[in-house]
Amino acid sequence: MLKRRGALVAAALLAARPILAQPTTWNDWLGTYAGAARFHRSIPLEDIYPPPQAPRENYDDGTPFALHFALRAAGGSLAVWLRIDGGPMQTDERGETMVFGPVTDGVAMLSSADARALPRTASLTVRPNQLGTEALFTHADGSFWRRHFTATFTPAGADVILWVFDATGTRARTWRGSTLRRT
Repeated sequence: MLKRRGALVAAALLAARPILAQPTTWNDWLGTYAGAARFHRSIPLEDIYPPPQAPRENYDDGTPFALHFALRAAGGSLAVWLRIDGGPMQTDERGETMVFGPVTDGVAMLSSADARALPRTASLTVRPNQLGTEALFTHADGSFWRRHFTATFTPAGADVILWVFDATGTRARTWRGSTLRRT
C-alpha cells in the first residue's frame, strides 16, 4: 500500500507543470520620476577585520541635489535611465541608460548601456514594490566604485536610496530622497 502511494506521488510530481515565476509589476512603474536626494550618512562596513573600536561616521554636505530617473519597457525587459546631479556618483548632464535582459526570479543582468562612463557590470533587482540597480564602475587609475540605486514605489512616486561603496570596500556612503512621478 505504501509503495503504491509513493509511486502515485512520484508520478504526480513528474506530471506536474513547472512552477513559473510570478509576473513582475514593473509595468505599473513605467514613466519618468524627478525629485531630490541629500546626504544621509557614511558608515564603515561590518566585514572589516579587525573591526574599528569606535566606528567613525563622516558627514558630507547635506545640500539636496536633483535626481531623475525613468523606466521604460525594452523588448520584454526594463531600461533604467538615471541622472544624478550631485555627490560622488554624479552622472553627466545627459544621464545614463542601462538596459537589462529578461527578469528571472526577480533579477536581470545588464545587456547594454549608454553612458559616458560605462559600468563594467550591472544588475537589476525587482521586488513587489521596489526596484534596484547595482553597477560597478572603473576609474582611470584602475580603482573602482560600486553604486546602488533603490526606488521603493509609493502612490505619488518613489522613495530612493543611493549607496556608494569606495574602492577599498571599507566605507559606504548613503543618500536618501523622494521623487514624484511625472508621467
